[in-house]
Amino acid sequence: MSVAIVANPLAGRGRGQKTAQLAKEVLQAHNMDFQLMYTEYPGHAIELAHRASKNHPVVVALGGDGTIREVLEGTWQSPATLGIIPGGTGNDYARGLGIPHETKQAIEVLLHGKDTLFDVGFENDLIFGQMASIGFSVDVLEYVNTHRDGIWKGSAAFLAGVVATIRHLKSVPVQITVDGEVMEREIIALFALNMPYGGGGMKFAPEARYDSGHFHLLFIEAIGRLDLAFTLPKIYTGKHITHPAVHIVTGKEITVYGDPLPIMVDGDIFRPRPFHTKIVPQAVRVRIPKTPAP
Repeated sequence: MSVAIVANPLAGRGRGQKTAQLAKEVLQAHNMDFQLMYTEYPGHAIELAHRASKNHPVVVALGGDGTIREVLEGTWQSPATLGIIPGGTGNDYARGLGIPHETKQAIEVLLHGKDTLFDVGFENDLIFGQMASIGFSVDVLEYVNTHRDGIWKGSAAFLAGVVATIRHLKSVPVQITVDGEVMEREIIALFALNMPYGGGGMKFAPEARYDSGHFHLLFIEAIGRLDLAFTLPKIYTGKHITHPAVHIVTGKEITVYGDPLPIMVDGDIFRPRPFHTKIVPQAVRVRIPKTPAP
């Protein structure tokens, strides 16, 4: 088996570089035929993955969720299988697919795992596999991205972002259309989820699955800062969904009408524009453990 690894050395505040070096050593020890490539700028992983998919049956994303999204975009129309070695801050792709976060164990999945079909989403012209979101969640991610050198890492970095940005909480009026059904709401955040997790382990939609053929759309209606502060810790266990301001519906195509907002797609932020996303079932082959990680 020939494997191409597209690695982001800057992912996870430098964790990507260390993870790539360890992956190289482990694969050499297994006498694997592999090619290791490093990204040099945003979007580079798309180009590298697209080229690699023509020569390798397995193309591996090594980095954070944003890197995985780019490799997904570069390979999804090819016959190549997507592999994942977590090396970022949130690592919610790996979490949602049951892939271990430890590098050696993730490589064991590449060597001995199984391939399964994976739904992908389109947010306008962007492909994604985890989530697309608008609202408060984007503010949190912007804070995390601008404080990469802070003391908080991983899930703690996202929680610190929530604490820092909640004082600026605001709601916006929107019209949400899900598979033709229209709702008028005032929301602070909205998420189209293909997997349960985001924000480094926050269990936004406990029942979401990568192969269900539909999104779980979670939206949070206008809520007070104090109420939100008390509710947010429940998101790590999925118990937030009992709050009356939290709603989850399923659907294959979602449009949000209102003032265009910045959009977060798999951990990357894109310019404000109308929110429109649809799902493409069983679009990609991805390698996962034969027995998912607990």
